[in-house]
Amino acid sequence: MSLIKLENVSKYYKSGEGVSVGMKNISLEFHNNEFIVVTGESGSGKSTLLNVISGIDTYEDGEMYILGEETSHFTAKDWENYRSKYVGFIFQNYNIIDSYTVYENVILALEIQNYPKKLRKKRALELIEKVGLLSHKNHKAAKLSGGQKQRVAIARALAKDTPIIIADEPTGNLDSESSDQIIKLLKEVSSDRLVVLVTHDPLIAKSTGTRLIKLHDGEVIEDKVLVKKEETEVKEIDTAKTSYFTLMRFALRNILSMPKRLIFFTLLQITIITVFILTYISMMQTAENINFSFSMGGNDSSLFDFNTQFMSDQRMYVTRKDGKDLTATDYAYFDSLNGDHYVYKNILNIDENKNLILQNESNYVLYDIMIDTTFAVGNRVQFVEGNMPVNPYDILVSEGMDLKIGDKVKVNQRVADIYSSYLVRNGDYWSIPGVNIGSNQVLNYYVYTNYGVEFIDYNIIYPFDPLHYGMNPDDINNVEVLYMDAEFAPMELIVTGIFKDNYRQAIYINHNTYENLDYGNSFMIQTTSKIELQRIYNQIDRSIYRIISPKLEDSALSSLVAPLIFLFRLFFYIIVLVIGVFLYFILYSVTKNIMHARKKDFAIFRTIGATQKQLGWVVIFEQFFMMNMAFIASVILTQIISIYNFNINTMIRTLTYIDYIILFITFTYLSTRLAQKFNKKTFKLSIIENITESKEEMS
Repeated sequence: MSLIKLENVSKYYKSGEGVSVGMKNISLEFHNNEFIVVTGESGSGKSTLLNVISGIDTYEDGEMYILGEETSHFTAKDWENYRSKYVGFIFQNYNIIDSYTVYENVILALEIQNYPKKLRKKRALELIEKVGLLSHKNHKAAKLSGGQKQRVAIARALAKDTPIIIADEPTGNLDSESSDQIIKLLKEVSSDRLVVLVTHDPLIAKSTGTRLIKLHDGEVIEDKVLVKKEETEVKEIDTAKTSYFTLMRFALRNILSMPKRLIFFTLLQITIITVFILTYISMMQTAENINFSFSMGGNDSSLFDFNTQFMSDQRMYVTRKDGKDLTATDYAYFDSLNGDHYVYKNILNIDENKNLILQNESNYVLYDIMIDTTFAVGNRVQFVEGNMPVNPYDILVSEGMDLKIGDKVKVNQRVADIYSSYLVRNGDYWSIPGVNIGSNQVLNYYVYTNYGVEFIDYNIIYPFDPLHYGMNPDDINNVEVLYMDAEFAPMELIVTGIFKDNYRQAIYINHNTYENLDYGNSFMIQTTSKIELQRIYNQIDRSIYRIISPKLEDSALSSLVAPLIFLFRLFFYIIVLVIGVFLYFILYSVTKNIMHARKKDFAIFRTIGATQKQLGWVVIFEQFFMMNMAFIASVILTQIISIYNFNINTMIRTLTYIDYIILFITFTYLSTRLAQKFNKKTFKLSIIENITESKEEMS
């Protein structure tokens, strides 16, 4: 049985001027272990014949048989399967991958046919040695001479171990010495397979070929057997499916083989991804800050009667639901929660009074400000001008507060010690344990007994004598402990630093000033960011503890509008996605010429036996790998920028793991779409059209 059989096969080409004949009514048979030389003038149909029998171009009329099977019904996938199993190519212009090394060009063919992984390297080196290029195995193909490139093409064709070798004028661009070497190699190959060689040199047929076929105007004018050889049987070809891991390695080799393109493309993606990340954060913050206010009974108070509009979004308070005091066990529980936080004992609230009168040497300034601790600033000291507070009366202040380093300011309350504390009886007097206050110090405070709140007075002398202020002696004798909120007399604070917090309007009290020895009935939990606060909040057992955090705790009313808030966030994400598509359209516009120039490479891959599906995945993996590198670089870049820019620092700190996953999925989708767009444009052309178009663009 013949290996290939043509019966009245014709091929026509359409052009703007009409239809031209590539070959007409060709009837030929090709057998195993033949060395067939095809000659003829330019335009006689030699290359057309090779393209048809190799399956890289179609035919219009007649029938071609492969091992007795008709091919007129073959689909694109069938032809891919045929090329992969049966055909190895050697082209006049080499058609090797210039950006690959000699070794990579050869092992490529072994990978595509899924040659056993453990044997690939050995097989590739054997073939490279056979063509005399072992010393050049790590040289880029672009730096080889013409003869060396052709030998690489032969080694690659042999690597496929196919029964058919197609050689289209392989010696056309070589000197006589190189030509002799190439023909000698092909002669050796033909001992156990079919070699079909096109040439203009008739001497090759006489000296080497076993059969001569001459073409003229697309027709056979001579078919002559030069050496009679007994036909051997074609071995069964069985190629395994190429794994996705192999395709990933294939893609990684592609992008690393062209470092300049990789650097340019990655830098472009880093720019686009960085802009996208910052846009995403800004949009999501806008969505996050959409609030719905409700007024009930004219009462403007917030949750738990706190002035929450001046409460830090990095802080919350916890008490026990059963009303009992907190203990060391409770403290250990909160301290062990996963997150960057600190637990302050026996502090109920430092936000009761929003108005603070700060007095420097020349004037009083009324501020509506937040009060925070320096723990929240601890890992952002790069934005502090001056020094962090060290002493109990040192403070940081926000930029833009008309205060400078070294100012001694008076504040109308000792904010550092505003806590809900208990009084211990000592004879007729009551004092705050653990707080060192001089005798006869003037204080302003309320006292909470077990019977409710009793307003005492302002300007009370400390230590406190309840009898002096008219409290019922029987009540006092029956109460072991009284609670109070103390408003201390004006005190002097020293500004040691300015915190460049984008005009947050806050003062930052020394972290250690809040320390308290006793546990009391409430803890304040301070974190370094809102994200850390959310993380701690989610871990707390709310069946035991009550959380006072209006920034996080949803009221019944706000839960009603949760679906509406979700829709707003979804709307903003759609805007971000549209912006991302626009940015990637810019990326596509800039890089499409680079991708367009690779059409020839992908045509070569297909001649070696790679399928459109495999190459489609290779392009997707290429884009995915480059996107990953750009994404990681962008994340690192934004983190570095955030070290020097407070606004970026604030934005980056709002990102959660979920946000990074969303961003990653978004970029994966966009890079995949970019790859699919390239695939659609590349694979709509046949192999021969891609190669021809590439030649025309290069000429």
